[in-house]
Amino acid sequence: MRKYEHFLVLIAELDNDASEILRLVSQNTRAWERILNGAKDPIDWGALGFTIQRLYGLFENYCLRISKFFENNLPKERWHKALLEKMTLDIPGLRPALFTKKEYFSEANELLKFRHRLRNLYGEDLDEDKTTEIQTISENFFLKVFPAVHSEFRSKILAIAEALR
Repeated sequence: MRKYEHFLVLIAELDNDASEILRLVSQNTRAWERILNGAKDPIDWGALGFTIQRLYGLFENYCLRISKFFENNLPKERWHKALLEKMTLDIPGLRPALFTKKEYFSEANELLKFRHRLRNLYGEDLDEDKTTEIQTISENFFLKVFPAVHSEFRSKILAIAEALR
């Protein structure tokens, strides 16, 4: 049985992840600004892709914290996608959903697919058009969606913690 203090630790860990995401957003913004200002070298596109991958990786760890805290049950295969799917579930008596809108899941899923593509590029440069599309999704997700989702989820689990007090 989770106690009030356990929830406070989870909230602190999620807040820390959210702060780190904001720090990484500034790196992503700098990489994108270089491209917008004329940098066209594949290395610049690679740097941009790397920042998107890092942002998604930290977000995935954020979701893993939630999953492990509340249910700790993911399949061995396809666990990355299953983790995102679990974040859409409102599980009465256990935990609220992280994503309350389907488009949030869709954006996160696009970022997951990009991360997978980036990790499996062998001898190829990033496609500039696709990377630009993913950058647009990344900006919306990490600058608008994630802060709102984090704040709402944080409030809900704080209310659960307070009820245990």
